[in-house]
Amino acid sequence: MQVLRRPTAGPDSLVQEDPTPPPKIVIMGGPGCGKGSVSRAIIEKFGVVHISVGDILREHIANETEFGSQVEHYVCEGRLIPDELAINIVRERLERPDVKEKGYILDNFPRTGDQAEAILDMGIIPEKFLFIDVTELTLFERCRGRLTDPETGIIYHDRFAPPPDDPVIIARLVTREDDMEEATVSRRLELFMENMESVLDIFDDIKMEFEGEQQLSTLIRDVLAYIK
Repeated sequence: MQVLRRPTAGPDSLVQEDPTPPPKIVIMGGPGCGKGSVSRAIIEKFGVVHISVGDILREHIANETEFGSQVEHYVCEGRLIPDELAINIVRERLERPDVKEKGYILDNFPRTGDQAEAILDMGIIPEKFLFIDVTELTLFERCRGRLTDPETGIIYHDRFAPPPDDPVIIARLVTREDDMEEATVSRRLELFMENMESVLDIFDDIKMEFEGEQQLSTLIRDVLAYIK
């Protein structure tokens, strides 16, 4: 198993590094841990490009593309798509000009040890790996009450973070299809827990863990301070 080591430059190095290279960040955590809210804060402050395999898949499904029809059953059943397919989606997105210019935040990718090995072999080397730690029970409770505003991307919760008392906003809130069924949420959590340790082990040297059960505003503050 590969293990990513934090690069170090000696005093006699002849390599001239870009003093302000675009950020290369991975954020990982179980469904409902707060990744979406934290990612939006990172994007707003640092201008990076958000890359989420799940969001890309859901967009294809919503637009009823041919690719969307091929992967819809994976999403609806809470299953991971094949590693090769996920890797190709991410690789294609990383090659676009906006990512090369602004940097990226990979949202819950890599999801498996094999995916992690593959991106390292391709030279995709993140600089920071953020892990939001939340218990499985809390993740389950958060998933079951999530509501998303499709216009803004803001995620609410019917108990933990209710939406504003605005009938326009309330009318357009939706529940993700993979959050609807209890069995589907349980399966997603099971898959995450099964694969989490192998990914964390590979990125152990650049990993920073954050307590995800604290107030969201505190979590965001801590993450932004660390990236800075």
